[in-house]
Amino acid sequence: MASQTLVEAKKLINDQIVAGVAQDIIDINPMFSMLPFVGYSGQAILVNRENALGDAAMYAVDATITSKSAATFTQVPFTATKLIGDVELDGLVQAQSQGAGVDQLAVEISSKAKSVGRLFQQGIASGTGTSPQMNSLHSLVDAGQFTTASAGQALSFALLDEMLDLVLSKDGQVDWIMMPARTIRSYKVLLRALGGASVNEVITLPDGRNVIGYEGIPIFKNSYLSVAETANGAALTGGALASVWAGNFDDGTEKVGVAGIHPIAVPAGIQVEMIGKQEAKDNEIVRVKQYANFVNFNRKGIARLTSINN
Repeated sequence: MASQTLVEAKKLINDQIVAGVAQDIIDINPMFSMLPFVGYSGQAILVNRENALGDAAMYAVDATITSKSAATFTQVPFTATKLIGDVELDGLVQAQSQGAGVDQLAVEISSKAKSVGRLFQQGIASGTGTSPQMNSLHSLVDAGQFTTASAGQALSFALLDEMLDLVLSKDGQVDWIMMPARTIRSYKVLLRALGGASVNEVITLPDGRNVIGYEGIPIFKNSYLSVAETANGAALTGGALASVWAGNFDDGTEKVGVAGIHPIAVPAGIQVEMIGKQEAKDNEIVRVKQYANFVNFNRKGIARLTSINN
């Protein structure tokens, strides 16, 4: 008699299924956990930025004073956009899942919320700033906040210093540096070449994780940053270059750095809204959404080192 086969045996055996879902769709962006959020009332938050100072001059005794020009300002509006995804779950699927001890609706809501969070982070890196797209570092950085133009260049300490010199909104203090993963690796090569420095010299963030630093400034790895930029950050696609970013978090004054914004009537985070039964189908609908955007309150609050080729 032939031995029993695995195919036949499988009909009598239930495989073990590990409870929950192992998350392996993962991106790294420690900055996201530290980004402050600001609520605003009305349809937008308006920021008045200096455009030109009222003039002044030096005069001799009894000279006629001609410095009469008043200060001028530029008003910049920022408003939230909508990041939304709907969960639709068939009633039969939900009932059968519950019978097996699985809350399929909760699994789908969790997955959709993760997508909304990833969409927000992607927006920070590459949003066009044109509604309904989010604002991004790329769309918000001022033209005067770029380092010296180059067709392509390797990362160096001198270039990092040039970038840091552009961040002035907190009197020269810089809160963060951000790079794609490949540029982090290049930075570690620079450290190893120094001999006395160690790649283990790290900065501990408020959430307990350690990140590498430069001059006491934490360097955040960001999986969402493009490594396909064209020269001088002209476009995020079409090339093989990357940018390094530096800047400040806003401190609550809404005048010095980057932050997330949201209408004050809703929470800053992701909302889960039960819509109910779909009229024409046996589906339960749950809406997962966030009303938010990314802003930079001060032109000197971020700086960009472009054209990095390693």
